[in-house]
Formats: sequence, structure tokens, C-alpha cells
Amino acid sequence: MNRSDSSPGSLRRINLNLLYALDAILNASSLTEAGRQIRLSQPAMSVAFRKLRDQFNDELIVYPSGERMLTPLAEKLRPRVKKLLAQLDETFGLQLDFDPRTSRKTFHLSAPENLATMLLGRVVPTMLSEAQNIRVVVSSPGNTKQSELFEGGADLVIVPHSLLDPRFPATELMKDGLSCMVWDRHPTIQSTITQEQYLEARHASVSEAVYAAGPQNEILAQRNIVAMTGRYGTLPGLIIGTDLVATGSGWVLQYYASMFPVRVLKLPFPVELESVFAQWPDYRTNDPAHRWLMTHIDSFTATHRRAHKSTHKKT
Repeated sequence: MNRSDSSPGSLRRINLNLLYALDAILNASSLTEAGRQIRLSQPAMSVAFRKLRDQFNDELIVYPSGERMLTPLAEKLRPRVKKLLAQLDETFGLQLDFDPRTSRKTFHLSAPENLATMLLGRVVPTMLSEAQNIRVVVSSPGNTKQSELFEGGADLVIVPHSLLDPRFPATELMKDGLSCMVWDRHPTIQSTITQEQYLEARHASVSEAVYAAGPQNEILAQRNIVAMTGRYGTLPGLIIGTDLVATGSGWVLQYYASMFPVRVLKLPFPVELESVFAQWPDYRTNDPAHRWLMTHIDSFTATHRRAHKSTHKKT
């Protein structure tokens, strides 16, 4: 391919369908699988692959020692193509108005399990009652960065301040701190817990829980943890009928207390609060569907923000 073939004029003549083929090729395990993803036959996929190789003057996929590998150029193209397709889909699907009564949009939301429980567990049902034809997909980000989540199609990511990415728009939703939870018929702990009781107690803990750095961690490190779970949602089941104490997000534990025979107590030592944020891709800021989504989330978190301000003034 000569240099004139890659001029701006030639790029404007590229069939946009090739971008979808390129995205599939760069992310699928084989050319056959890539064709299946975008519903192209094997011959049509082969033609598209040949055109892409000619366009970029690069093999894109190589097989050293029989193992399928992306070329260095293909590795660089993969996230950029994913982001470009997300923006294209948003552009061609953009509506000046968003009517929740008729929309069939799918909202892709990402939040750690505790934040999903705390925020989306009550927001999503409200959304679905107002917009009965939409779909809401809530997933956990794991260790995936916001940039990768947005490239993968996420509309909104909810994260604690410690994981905020300054490159994307964000708004603070609320502040949250640690509390502890016990069975409401705990043999020795009633409406309050002393630091001595806390340190002498047996504890249940979430293995992946992340607590804000600070003096509180010195005490948390001294706990006698006898039960460990990988999910916040199993904490109530662990402590009901036992003398165990569970520590975690204050609002999440209050959410469980509204459904299970458990009691939430204030920790007997100073607790640092951490802000919880929502982040989204730049191009969604003026999208009416995004504003509708944020209205629902903000409506729910406003109650918590008011409660926090009231408590802060009293203390």
C-alpha cells in the first residue's frame, strides 16, 4: 500500500462496517468467531480481513509457533476502535428527546457489589417502573479501569473517591463510612458496642472489602476474623444466629437491617468518611437518557446527603 492510499480522502471512503469487522477480529479468538459475532459468513469475513490488512498495511494477526497473536499495531488499535464504535453508536442512536415510556434503551451500569447493593438495588426498580421497555445491566468492574469499562460500552460507573479517574466527568453522590452489624439477638451486644467488646469479639469479613486509609485501619487489623466471604451479600447469613460481628459500609448494612433480623451499630472508634462518585464518558454528558438516569440516582442519594449533613451538624 502506498502513502497516497491512506490520505484523508481514502479514509472517508472506508465502509464503516469494516470498523465492526475490525473490532470483532481484534477481540475474538478466531476469524470464524469474529464472523459469528457480527453475523458475517466465513468468505465475507475473509474479504473484510484482507481489506483491513491492505488498509493498515499490517498483518494485524500473526501466528508465531502456531499461537494467535495481535501485532503491535493491532494492540494499539483495539482500545481505539472500541471507543470509536461506542461513539458512533451513540451518535447515530442519539435522540434530542428521551421518552422513558417508549424507549428501549439498554443502560449498562458498573459498580462494586457493595455500592451496587447500596445504590442500584433501589434505583433500578424505580427506573423500570417508569420505563417498562428499557433494560438495565449492572456489572461489577473488578479491577477494570474506567477507561476500559467505557470502551466496553458502560454508560455509568460508580466508584469510591479512591478509585476516581480525573479524566472523566464525575459527580459526588454521597459520603459513606463504616458501621458494624450483629444478629438482633446477639448474646452480649445490644444497642451499643464498646471498643473492648469489638476487639474481643469474633468477626465476619468481606475478603475484597476496601476501607479508606486512616487510623481506623489500626483497629480493624486487630480483629479476630473467623469467617471470610467474597461477597457482601452473604454477610447477614454469616452472622444471623451467631455471636459474630461484621464491619462494612454503613448504608449497605442498614439496607440489610431493613430485610433481615440484624442490628447496625456505630463503631466505638473514629471512622473516616469516603465520597462515592458517578463517572461517565464525556460524550454522554448532554444525552437526555443520561440525564434521566442521573435524576433517578440523584433522587435516591439526596436523602442520604441530607441525613449526613444533619448528623454532621449535630456532632
